Amino acid sequence: MKQIFASGILMSLLSTSAMAQVQPFTGFTRQDLKDDFKYAVELLKRQHPNPYKFTDTVTFNHKMDSLMNRLDKDPSLLSALRYSPIQLFNDVHLKLDYDEERVVDALYGMNHFPLATTTFKDRIIVNAKGETIPFGAEILSINKMPAAKLLSEIGYATYSDGFIRTGADRTATNLSLFISLIFPEAASYDVVYKEYGAKNSTTVNLKAVDAKTGYHNRILGELPFNSFLKRAYITKEYQEQESTAILTVLTFMLQENAMYKELSDFFAEVKKRNISNVIIDIRSNGGGNPNMSALLYSFVALRPFDNVFNYRTKNIQMHDPENLLNSYGTKMGEEEVKQTENFLKQRFDYDSTKGFYYGNARLTEGSISNYPPDKNSFKGNVYVLISGGTVSAATYFAALVKNNKRGVLVGTETGSGEASTTAAWFNTYTLPKTKSKLTVPMSEVYFMKAKEDKGRGCVPDKELTFEAFEEYIHAGKDPEIQYTLDLIRGRK
Repeated sequence: MKQIFASGILMSLLSTSAMAQVQPFTGFTRQDLKDDFKYAVELLKRQHPNPYKFTDTVTFNHKMDSLMNRLDKDPSLLSALRYSPIQLFNDVHLKLDYDEERVVDALYGMNHFPLATTTFKDRIIVNAKGETIPFGAEILSINKMPAAKLLSEIGYATYSDGFIRTGADRTATNLSLFISLIFPEAASYDVVYKEYGAKNSTTVNLKAVDAKTGYHNRILGELPFNSFLKRAYITKEYQEQESTAILTVLTFMLQENAMYKELSDFFAEVKKRNISNVIIDIRSNGGGNPNMSALLYSFVALRPFDNVFNYRTKNIQMHDPENLLNSYGTKMGEEEVKQTENFLKQRFDYDSTKGFYYGNARLTEGSISNYPPDKNSFKGNVYVLISGGTVSAATYFAALVKNNKRGVLVGTETGSGEASTTAAWFNTYTLPKTKSKLTVPMSEVYFMKAKEDKGRGCVPDKELTFEAFEEYIHAGKDPEIQYTLDLIRGRK
């Protein structure tokens, strides 16, 4: 899932160097923003496949009113971007991207938090060396706002499915930008922090920096240490002394032939080197095709397994077609709308007793339900690294490992549901006044014959303590990978 600010906006921050007062938006006002928020909510109530899945209308409306009241009272229009109601739907696949031309001047002009930061659960960690605050120090508060409160204030960028609270794992290098948006006009930041191993906290005042410097500082963060393993969609590392191989998979959106070749080559090499342990890192995997998740699992499966996922939605109609975009980013024509609705009508059957449309056999064409292990499947020990950045089809892979008791999950709770999530087809709308882009999934996907969704992701079998996290990063080690290697060595 992309974050609320498109990467193009972040890249464009490189082109400015002057510190300035916050600029007004180009082409829309606070009321325009509020009107579009309300429009988006009304549209989602009709277009979303299950808008009240994790709430009820009374609770939702109360939260919506509270959010709009906060928007009205916030003195900064830029800060008002944080009150996007998309977060209230508890759906990691919902996305709101602001039109770059209309917000970039404001991002140019705002003051930025000067340090690279990262998170560990509800804690904020300094992610830079050679700065006033040492690398790895825990930030306790900024401008008198506690770290946990700071993270709750950026909920528009960290929402996940259901009741999952690990979405901050997805902020990556952008965390300090989101912190800046809480205090967009602050000339400086009073920071209370606690250095690694210290008993007492320290307070320091840091001057804000301009957009260019803020962007530069963020991308120089020390973590993740394993950035080399993220240089391609799939990367491989073999540690023969440890009898361990590491497979990093960043997406399940690859075509089957490409995916199969990568996996086949990796596991053939594992067999050739007589490696006993495989670590599969999907901490930053945003998903894709669940059949590719099943393909990966077939390389570690010990026996045939169920590869079953069912679709359901409350709606198969295209609402508000005047604002609906096609895949080329232009207005969807009347014929395109009809074709899309016909596609869905052919693949969903209505159950009036339950009030849902359910996917029929046409949606499972080409899927293997009773999936066999690959002929070269791995028989050794399997460890899967997960996080709040493990979403959609990546969570499905983690669920296959968990439900078939085929490995150890290490890390933090996945960012999308273990039982189900929303996905499949996506519609994109242009919001009338701000020209922001709202992307809406058309269907829920239920995995492995699940009957209910409790709103939780795959929970890890092994989870690092904060003390272990600190110890590993100060040793220059990727925390989850090193922790898993210690598990393999019997040290944990």
